[in-house]
Amino acid sequence: MHKRCLRRVSKSVHCIAMPLDEDNSPSQLFEQFPGYKKFVPHITSVTSSFVLPFLYITDRYNPRITASLLDQIYHNSEDCPPTRFAHINATACFTARLLYDTVLNALAGWEVAWENGCRNWPGEDGKRYNDSIDSFLQGLRNLRDKSWEGKARGNGRTVDEEPMMVLLVERAERLKDNLPDLIVPLIRLAELVSGSQVKITTIFLSSARWEDIKPPLGASPDPYFIDIDPPSKQDTIDSLIFEFRSTSTTQAHASTQDKTYHPSLLPLYEQYVEHVYNVCSLYTNDIQELQYIAAARWPGFVKPVLQEQSEANVDGDPDFDGTCNKLTLPASDGRMRLLKFFTPSLTAALDVLYPRLTNATDWALANDTDTHASEEAQCQPNTEGSIIVDHLPRMSKFILLAAFLASTNPVKSDMRMFGRGADKQKRRRRKSASPKKAGAQTIVAKVSQRLLGPVVFPLDRLLAILGALLEENDVENRPHEPYFELPGEHTDMELGRVHVYAAITELTSMRALHRTTAVEKLEGPPMYKCGISFWVAGALAKDLQFVSESAAFPLQLLPVNSKSSANVESEATEDQQVDNHVQPFSSPTDFDDPNLDPSHDTEFDDESPYPEVRSAVANTDDPSIDVTTLRVWVLGLAWAIIMPGVNQFFFFRYPSVPITGIVAQLLSFPIGRVCAAYLPRKKVFGISLNPGPFTIKEHVLITIMASVGATSAYATDIIAVQRVFYNQKFNFSYQWFLVMSTQLMGFSTGGITRRFLVSPPSMIWPATLVSCALFNTLHSEQYAGIGQLGGLSRERFFVYVFTSAFLWYFFPGYLFMALSWFSWVTWIWPDDPVVSQLFGTSYVHGMGMSVITFDWAQIAYNGSPLATPWWATANVIIGFVIFYWIVTPILYFKNTWYSLYMPISSRTSFDNTQNTYNVTRILTSEGTFNATAYKEYSPIFIPTTFVMSYGLSFASITATIVHCYIHFRKQIWYQARRSLGEQADIHARLMSRYPQVPEWWYLSLFAFMFALGVISIEIWPTEMPVWAFVIALLIAFTYVIPCGMIQAITNQQVGLNVITELIIGYSLPGKPVAMMLFKTFGYITMTQALIFTSDFKLGHYMKIPPRKMFWCQIVATIVAGTAQLGVQSWMFSIIPDMCSSTQKDGFTCPSMEVFGTASIFWGVIGPERLFSSGQLYHRDVTVTLLAVLVFFIIGTVSPIMGWLAMKRYPNSFIRYMNPLIFSGTYRIPPASALNYVPWALVGFIFQYVIRRRNFAWWTKYNYVLSAALDAGLAVSVIFIFFVLQYPENGSIGEKLQHWWGNTVFNTTADGMGTPVRQLQGLETFGPSIGSW
Repeated sequence: MHKRCLRRVSKSVHCIAMPLDEDNSPSQLFEQFPGYKKFVPHITSVTSSFVLPFLYITDRYNPRITASLLDQIYHNSEDCPPTRFAHINATACFTARLLYDTVLNALAGWEVAWENGCRNWPGEDGKRYNDSIDSFLQGLRNLRDKSWEGKARGNGRTVDEEPMMVLLVERAERLKDNLPDLIVPLIRLAELVSGSQVKITTIFLSSARWEDIKPPLGASPDPYFIDIDPPSKQDTIDSLIFEFRSTSTTQAHASTQDKTYHPSLLPLYEQYVEHVYNVCSLYTNDIQELQYIAAARWPGFVKPVLQEQSEANVDGDPDFDGTCNKLTLPASDGRMRLLKFFTPSLTAALDVLYPRLTNATDWALANDTDTHASEEAQCQPNTEGSIIVDHLPRMSKFILLAAFLASTNPVKSDMRMFGRGADKQKRRRRKSASPKKAGAQTIVAKVSQRLLGPVVFPLDRLLAILGALLEENDVENRPHEPYFELPGEHTDMELGRVHVYAAITELTSMRALHRTTAVEKLEGPPMYKCGISFWVAGALAKDLQFVSESAAFPLQLLPVNSKSSANVESEATEDQQVDNHVQPFSSPTDFDDPNLDPSHDTEFDDESPYPEVRSAVANTDDPSIDVTTLRVWVLGLAWAIIMPGVNQFFFFRYPSVPITGIVAQLLSFPIGRVCAAYLPRKKVFGISLNPGPFTIKEHVLITIMASVGATSAYATDIIAVQRVFYNQKFNFSYQWFLVMSTQLMGFSTGGITRRFLVSPPSMIWPATLVSCALFNTLHSEQYAGIGQLGGLSRERFFVYVFTSAFLWYFFPGYLFMALSWFSWVTWIWPDDPVVSQLFGTSYVHGMGMSVITFDWAQIAYNGSPLATPWWATANVIIGFVIFYWIVTPILYFKNTWYSLYMPISSRTSFDNTQNTYNVTRILTSEGTFNATAYKEYSPIFIPTTFVMSYGLSFASITATIVHCYIHFRKQIWYQARRSLGEQADIHARLMSRYPQVPEWWYLSLFAFMFALGVISIEIWPTEMPVWAFVIALLIAFTYVIPCGMIQAITNQQVGLNVITELIIGYSLPGKPVAMMLFKTFGYITMTQALIFTSDFKLGHYMKIPPRKMFWCQIVATIVAGTAQLGVQSWMFSIIPDMCSSTQKDGFTCPSMEVFGTASIFWGVIGPERLFSSGQLYHRDVTVTLLAVLVFFIIGTVSPIMGWLAMKRYPNSFIRYMNPLIFSGTYRIPPASALNYVPWALVGFIFQYVIRRRNFAWWTKYNYVLSAALDAGLAVSVIFIFFVLQYPENGSIGEKLQHWWGNTVFNTTADGMGTPVRQLQGLETFGPSIGSW
């Protein structure tokens, strides 16, 4: 039996190409239908090897092509197994009788002709089998027994040779509308005729899911599912090229003189159809529609080539074999000029041919381009003068105009535009209202509805507007019949006629109207949306003697005497006047946006004005895509438990191995695909276990839920420091209240940040673009922003770079770690402390003037340089060079603040014996400050880079406020009054269709988290008053907009940790726990707000409904915080010597130690003993440059000076100056020059050189390259740790770990942190004992 099945499969595959002209092999079928190489063997095997009762094929993209393919598969040759095939269209079979007759005629091979009186198949007894389902089944039984063309069963035929019937129902979703009672019988045909041994397979082909048409109450069995994948770009192009070859072959056999499809033109046609795809694929991916548009424009496109060829070879004869008269194709630059020349006409063809306002032949004749005209004239937008609408019936034209008015005007304007009373005077045609006086006009910042896109409207409103238009404008133009006594009676009766509804249905099938509600929906009138453009509406208006006069009623009737001079463009409409006053949000009148591309127009209808956004984000949206499915919650919550728990476990270990969000992003993709492939498509308690293919929106939400709480919560450091440093062990309620209030307090600002930091297109958030590019790459999304560059696909490019990055990190991360800490100058002079301070890089003890590193982890330590705009990178590196390569060495070698006795850079603080500062010596047993012990021990000394980082942090705080006031104040005020739908950005307009998160949700979240925060500081002895809590929140809320704007534009964040420590240190000295709480509420509230906003911007780009995303973020944050607390409590309870420097397993808690040291520095000792007048870091008041607090003044004055200089030199580099000069280096320490100079060099190469010289490559690959490098690094780090370092306590490859390449950077003066001046014996440095 198995061999017989295999033989039948091979026969079926052999005969599937029978209808083709020359070659019957499957290869030609695959050439005609590219992208179906998996589908063809699949469908033939499941239908030929055994009788499959019911098969459901879902094709959301090209169901007509799939139906054509099935036709060719089952209309096979005579030597194949006898298969009787019937192909019906559920749209055409709108009655049961018609369906029965169509099926039986097709199965019987009966052709209905006029000669036989259009008679249906009579059967053996001459009966009709269309009365009922029972008679239809009887007809099927008779077909089995009937001899079909000499192939009846006969006594000698085997069971295996029994004729098999296959019934294909195309557009099966229409059965639910027309014949819902026949769905179950058609599905169960095999069961209903099983007693008669009739073998039949029913195939439903639909663009809808099975769940949408499935009969209720389990009336139908589950089908065998086959989902057709969307055609790739290459498959679509191959299909278009096949049509060229077919036409070329046909013309060759016909010996025609037409050279339009000459074989020599095939390379040019390949480039042409690729360009057609790039232009039109944003609007339709239907291969037949693209072929229709390509065929309409190709004769005009190739006309100049043929003209040039005919001029060069007048006597040449057509030769389609290409042997003697081969055409010469234009060079590459000539082809590019042709493509550029004809691009506007492709858009015009799409605008007219896609809704079938005319046919391709007529359009091609009417748009026969004169190639000798100037290219500049041809590139002008197509107007209504070139659009042919004469073929449409007059009533259809009025319906389209009514639909256009309903889609582009608010409902409240209907009465004003079309309202009429019974008075005869009111029935006269209204004249346009006189314009207001200039002095009384108020210009409203508003985007016209034409730019925002059409809105939906009910059928009742369409009919009402149609009646008003006909009554107002059509009465005088129609011949008055004598039996119509009243002028409006003709119109009233016309509206009641069936042909009006038929015209609406026909326009809907032409896609000139779009029905937005389901056909089966009974409540409320059906909803429609206009599908014609402004130019098509203008052409219709011109044909009906309308003209555009006002935004309120833009299509009014022309006077009769002006009929011949109608010109839509001759009148300046109020709508255009309003558009002229609309300034893009990123226009120079608001603020000078460095990210805006000056070479492009700033007002884009369908694209973002920022090339970074265009290259990474699709400008389309499909609202029907599933978002919050069951697998989203299961996978998202699983990641929200696993990632925070694992990261919290490694957070206390050195070295730590963080699992970043990109790991979840990569792993969620195959997991989601597996769930979509193997989970049953069933519902449990009304929830679908498998709603269909794994969508990109599901992937985005899962990744956001995984990463929103993946890193260790800042408040867990407070809990650990209280336990280790101050011996305070509060219960789990305190810990949970503290973590939740600090994590979610920032989320409550979403109502504010969304308006200012998400909706405006100028807030690009460069880091999110990398994630967008990776999402679109994994899901093979195609959009115009990636450009038209050929070569490797982005998917293959990602795989290559990811693999290379994964393998390369084995060298700097394990085999040759000196490549990471490449301080090559210190290897030449290993014992020279001066060289080590300037050129060292190892463990941040030097200034890193060695410059080089080969480790992407070091380069991307401050974020990917491929995502940060070059002007922002330049600000950061300028600040670094000035303050760290010039000022810091001067201060260091002048021994300012006794700096020569310490390394120039270090993570730790020192005492006066050059040892790490022992904070336990200045604490009492209660954990408070001991002034006597402090004077007996030592003042605290910090390296020069530490002091510089504090000073720059002070400067950035004031510079941020002043800079935002100078440059962003108008934008903030303007944005505060602007809605989402009024943004001059395609992404904001697409998102305006989704319900936004109500403000009261944010207010409720804030109130609840505020209450938790007050409870946590009041019930437990934290020594922090409520007024300090309020001040901390005010600081966070004050800086969230300015800091968010800088981060959204530059990809660099301004930290508030130092300023909050300074304020609380002066306000509540000697209270370290209060200092930590104040710092956390002030700093982390803003940080969490920006994380929340960044994720919201990611959802904005990927078109995630805001309300669903809000709840996913909140729930995931709560689950993640709880998981982190559980892991931390478990670790402290079972791991011995936790957070001890001698902990055997490496759980020494390095980050917690830094956090605790800062609490001593700012909370116990306090800034008053460090930065006040007369103290160590403010000793000489006359030398103000040595006073750290003077940086507040520097930060205030610098933006003002830059603004004045920009006014004087507006086109100079000064316009790019930004507070990043102060705040961009906030990671130093622990970061070093190794993390900044190579970062800037890579940014210069990719964001400046390549972006300017090869913009096409940058557009297609830049963000994919960044994502691939990050992903390869993250996976490689985890692999190396868990496979090579963690097992057997790191003893694997022990000899390898101690060779020269892995130890050289530790044995130099740089690696050991040797200062320039070293103490001998019991010597000390600094102020005299007791003077501090």
